[in-house]
Amino acid sequence: MAGKFQAQNEQKRSNRVWLIVLLLSLLLLAGAAIWYLATHVSLTPPLDPSDYHTVSPTSPKTPTVTQAEPLPSGETETTQPAETITQVPLVDNPVDFDALAEVNSDVYAWLYIPMEPEKRDIDLPVLQSRPEDDDNYYLHRDIHRNYLYAGCLYTQKANHKDFSDRMTVIYGHNMLDGTMFSNLPCFQDAKFFETHEFFYIYTPGHILTYRIASAIQFDTRHLLNCFNFADDRVFESWIQSYILEPRTMIRNVREDIEVTIEDKIVVLSTCLEHGASRYLIQGVLISDELTY
Repeated sequence: MAGKFQAQNEQKRSNRVWLIVLLLSLLLLAGAAIWYLATHVSLTPPLDPSDYHTVSPTSPKTPTVTQAEPLPSGETETTQPAETITQVPLVDNPVDFDALAEVNSDVYAWLYIPMEPEKRDIDLPVLQSRPEDDDNYYLHRDIHRNYLYAGCLYTQKANHKDFSDRMTVIYGHNMLDGTMFSNLPCFQDAKFFETHEFFYIYTPGHILTYRIASAIQFDTRHLLNCFNFADDRVFESWIQSYILEPRTMIRNVREDIEVTIEDKIVVLSTCLEHGASRYLIQGVLISDELTY
């Protein structure tokens, strides 16, 4: 009998151990699921661009040229002929920056990348943290300055807010739920790259049009810390090695584009391979149109 009771007790202990192991495993799985959702999927409603659009985003209009009207037949010009006047009309800015300033004064630009019909457009504000805040303040904060793993699109203080730098870098997360910069890797497809040439940056008073020169995989180096783009030789080397003739296996290049050290470049940067590398979309400024 003693042996029988001992065997039953051992079986009970074994069952308890397995139950504890099962419960711990379930807890670990639940924790992993929560971590995955928190780090890869935005659990808050995405910002609705239409809340801040005064009109639908459109590509800039071509400036018009107005000339003096010809005189009626038989009349002669009694004064100096009117000079040809080039007029650059102001156009509507599609972004309501006054409304955005009421939400967060750190918003200073808006990025629009047409991605249709394949993917949802990237249509989001660009922020830069206040002087007293960390450079990566918006890495994990939303437009309301609340914690959000997906964060916002942002630039660092090394860049001016008027996009006058030779190289401006806009950072954004590659989220699995299709938000932020998750659609940038679409440019790895050669056909998609070929048919999607432009992106637009709106600022108060300006519409900046960029033509995408290249889309490449790069390492994890911090561009603005590791390269002195103020040095002509460094900037020229970057143009040759990573825009016109990229030294990387994953790349797409606009064959007919010319880029010089006089150009202004905006780099859209997101992560690949769980942060092991970066994906860079590099656009060259081709138009600066004034707006109301």
